[in-house]
Amino acid sequence: MTSDSSTEWPLQHFISFDKLLKRYEKIAEGEDAFLAGKARRILKAQAPYPILREGFTDVALLEKHEDVISIILEDAFSEVLTENEIKVASLPYKDIIFNASSRFKKILKDAGDNFIPALTKEDASLDYIMNCVVILKFHYGYKLDFHRPYFYKIPNAEGVMHYYRVLYNADFIELYPTELAKDLKQRDIDELLEHPNDLKLWKEKIPPNSFISKGFVIANMFDATAEQAISEIKSKLISANKRGSDTFMSDLQETFKSFFKLKDLKVGFSAYSREDDQFERVFGKDMHSYLLNESDFEICNEALCKQSYEKLLNQNTYFIVPDVEKYFDKSKGMQPYKNLQQQGIKSVIFAPIARDNELLGVLEIVSEVKNQFNGVNARKLDDVMPYIVSAVVRSKNEQENLIDAVIQKECTTIHSAVYWKFRKEAKRFINEELKGNDPTF
Repeated sequence: MTSDSSTEWPLQHFISFDKLLKRYEKIAEGEDAFLAGKARRILKAQAPYPILREGFTDVALLEKHEDVISIILEDAFSEVLTENEIKVASLPYKDIIFNASSRFKKILKDAGDNFIPALTKEDASLDYIMNCVVILKFHYGYKLDFHRPYFYKIPNAEGVMHYYRVLYNADFIELYPTELAKDLKQRDIDELLEHPNDLKLWKEKIPPNSFISKGFVIANMFDATAEQAISEIKSKLISANKRGSDTFMSDLQETFKSFFKLKDLKVGFSAYSREDDQFERVFGKDMHSYLLNESDFEICNEALCKQSYEKLLNQNTYFIVPDVEKYFDKSKGMQPYKNLQQQGIKSVIFAPIARDNELLGVLEIVSEVKNQFNGVNARKLDDVMPYIVSAVVRSKNEQENLIDAVIQKECTTIHSAVYWKFRKEAKRFINEELKGNDPTF
């Protein structure tokens, strides 16, 4: 059981099982003898503890009455499914958790003894507005589609972050207005809809503590790690000044760990120069190329073996090496296995970044664990490669503009026959700046 210390809400939350118990009262009078007998057993178990119907705010009572609450909720939390379902009883949008399924308990256990789950929220002020939306729906009768995703971010036993999307079942919640509640008209609703982020206005129309929430919700969860990782990869790739960012590569690497659900994973990039038919290092904070190792550039047919060259440059398909050591020995130390072996890489995916059959670069996903990557899990990249391609195309366009700007700044008129030399010098100038040096043109 975890608690929540949030202060100002439009709802005063009282944990109660009254609405659920009223259903059992009806079942107890039904014709099905088995169900009626079970309902009477549940009602009898609760009877000595009227506080469980009346409602309470002291979360310590959840632990005190844990056994009785478990009996009351046994139909909602089937013992048959407890090892499979990720499920807890809770209060909406609050970090109060009780009567968790066995699977959720195991997830928390794997996260570590000191881990405390907390809902991931875009904006704390949104919690107040989300509670107002609940009030508008259940009390005033206005149905608004104002949903925002809520997640629990929980690391697994290996430290890889997983994202669990929360879906609430509010069948057992009842709302009651207090003396602070206002009689809202359509014009008030329209005004709120026109200002969805104006917290002051929402508090004016639906003041703090203007309603009482009596009951509980069932929070059903599912592992949305892959979907969330894709979303984060997209967000990181569209961010500005990626190469100049201090955290871009480390953040991207952590996201790819979640995406593949692998702790031992690193990410690298190599750019491809069509005019020189060579791979080039991408300079920037923590940028690395496992294909090039310590080189700044290398001719493609020298950096790759025949098969990897065919896959990456001609077919634009993934080149996967589950066991680098095996192919290093088999090829008698050829590239790219030589560079990989020197860096302690045991398994790798080289994913071509290509548009219209033209190679732009290579995404390198590597691991120091043998057989970490294979033809099956490599297909996961299909979901993110289009965003990576778009980001690389945009970066190349930005670099071309920067090259032209450097040339225009440093030079006067340039003859077209030697323009390529100035482009090379401008690229060198830019890369030296990214290294933190003070280059001259």
